[in-house]
Amino acid sequence: MLRLFFLFSLVVFLNVSVKAQALVFAELTGNPLNTTGWNLTGNANVGDTPGDGDNFNDELILTNNTNNQSGGVFFQEPIDLNTCQQWQVEFQFRIWQGNGADGIAFCFIDVPPTGFVSGGGVGIPQSANGIKVVFDSYDNGCGANPEIQIYNGVGYNECAAGIVKVNNSGGNLNFIRSNGYNSARITYNNGVITVFVNNTQWLSTTYNVTFVGYMGFTASTGGSNDRHSIKNARIFADVAEANAGADITICSGQTGQIGTANNSNYVYTWSPANGLSSTTVSNPSVSLTNSGNSNLTQTYTVQTNLASNPNSCPVFDQVTVTVKPNRVNNINSTLCQGESISAGGQTFTSTGTYQVVIPAQNGCDSTINVNLTVNPVYSQNINVTLCQGESYVFGSQTLTTSGVYQRDLQTINGCDSIITLNLIVNPTNTSSMSASICQGETYPFFGNNLSNPGMYTQQLQNIYGCDSSVTLTLTIKPTLSGTVNHSMCQGESFLFNGQNYSNQGVYTATLTGSNGCDSIVTLNLTVYPIPAAPQLTSNAPLECPGDELTINAEFLNGATYAWTGPNNFVSNTQNVSFNAFVPNIGNYGVRVTINGCISPEATIGVDILNIFTFEDFQFPNVITPNSDGINDAIDIKGYYQTCFRFELQLFNRWGNLVFSQDFDGQPFIGETNEGKPLPDGVYFYRLKYEGSEKNGFVQILGRK
Repeated sequence: MLRLFFLFSLVVFLNVSVKAQALVFAELTGNPLNTTGWNLTGNANVGDTPGDGDNFNDELILTNNTNNQSGGVFFQEPIDLNTCQQWQVEFQFRIWQGNGADGIAFCFIDVPPTGFVSGGGVGIPQSANGIKVVFDSYDNGCGANPEIQIYNGVGYNECAAGIVKVNNSGGNLNFIRSNGYNSARITYNNGVITVFVNNTQWLSTTYNVTFVGYMGFTASTGGSNDRHSIKNARIFADVAEANAGADITICSGQTGQIGTANNSNYVYTWSPANGLSSTTVSNPSVSLTNSGNSNLTQTYTVQTNLASNPNSCPVFDQVTVTVKPNRVNNINSTLCQGESISAGGQTFTSTGTYQVVIPAQNGCDSTINVNLTVNPVYSQNINVTLCQGESYVFGSQTLTTSGVYQRDLQTINGCDSIITLNLIVNPTNTSSMSASICQGETYPFFGNNLSNPGMYTQQLQNIYGCDSSVTLTLTIKPTLSGTVNHSMCQGESFLFNGQNYSNQGVYTATLTGSNGCDSIVTLNLTVYPIPAAPQLTSNAPLECPGDELTINAEFLNGATYAWTGPNNFVSNTQNVSFNAFVPNIGNYGVRVTINGCISPEATIGVDILNIFTFEDFQFPNVITPNSDGINDAIDIKGYYQTCFRFELQLFNRWGNLVFSQDFDGQPFIGETNEGKPLPDGVYFYRLKYEGSEKNGFVQILGRK
């Protein structure tokens, strides 16, 4: 039994309740992601993003977080919406890891896609005709994005007339662009397209599409970017199940049964109709006649559709019926006395009529009718010797091999005499040999110098006087050639034919090949220069610990970057930026690699101006607030240029709080926070700072 599914390359059934089982038309799943049957274009690649919490290569990245990229993936097999009017697409998508653009689209288009675009086109080819369901994360001037859109027509534009959409009113679609994956489901039911995200229906419209098309995904970036990726993508179609039954074998004229038990949910159509009791039932009977001597085979195909939906995707299955013949053989034979004939396991030596019925191996009876006549015989002997290759005519026979042969001379009964021939055929000596030479050489063979490939024969004579021959099979071995392509960096060398080469160029060498003949090898050597160290700029020195540090490296086309620095710092981006603290002070270096060649290291120093901590702070113990401009105030922030938060509290001898100051407050000038002068005397202070505090006293003297 051979099962056929219309336009589908994957035959996996899942228990999805959509009137019948749903067939997986196509899928992008697995670890690593299995892309068999899909065409990847543009920047599309299999990889891993941090959006799913694992390190598996089970995601299809359509674009990286780089400007002006596009990528697409489309299934190679088309689907016909004239016959498959119900299908469903399920997948997970992620738009993140950049500065926000441009979106992911699911497409059903009429021709295999080419010419992917970047930017606001979401990667959809400008000539693509068909349905597009777009998760648009960038506002191109037509609404509050993110948006979910459905569009049917040629190309795609967020502002196109007739586009159906829901926009980000009140931030309800902010989740479309997210570090984690969202789940999407798109259903098509006789033209009605419905879009679900995270099991919530967001959009529905009707487009009746009746052409054969291709399904896939696109994405793009433009002046802004995001990494766009999908995973766990499956496309389902609503189909019945076809079962033509097991192959059967019957005898000619017998009746057999094909198909399977009836399912009231299905409609059946069989072809061809010959020999069938019905073409519209699930299990028709079949009866065929075989008048020949060999088996006859007939293949029947059943097409199954859903009874509730005659336009559902048709499913096919096949069964082969083998019809064995019932054989009747008539044997009319005349023998000479002493001969016999066998039929049906019996041997006959006498004149008569015999009938033998035997069960054939194919299970169908065979009948053999034997009409036998036995006549008397006479005999005569003849001895003949020949050479192999010669022949002897003996009656109506032309004989070429040794043996004993008999000839019946025709008399009244056909057996009046038997002539026995003893034929001896002496052998001719034949031998064969093979040789091979290099192209341009010659091979001697019985006085001839041979230079072309082929078979050559020399005739001789043996001791019997019979011809003999020697056959030579001559092979010409070719001169081999090959090419070696190698690239390296300036200052390196490449060993070729025993010599080191360091300059770019084309070099040749003549060697002895594996076949023993000359071979010519050509070396194409490419030497790339060592790139110069890149120019570096930064915003150092920084004012305070925790300020953002930015170091920019010169852009070099085709370069990759490798940074090192204090506190085990490494990075492979062109520019680096982070919040720097004391452990980050020091020299930062970067090397670039172009064409596999590494530049000298460029370095730049990073320092932080204000790294004072209160661990080393010595609190003043006297203040003279007499307005003489000398020691009139305690200004902690002004004295030490600290960047660290603090709180100062002063208490009188009775433990009452008389003054407090935080990081942004006014310094202590011998007055309370309300501006009331404090009398001379000793006051106790508490200085609180990050994770600790200092305690002591300060004395007010000399107030006027």
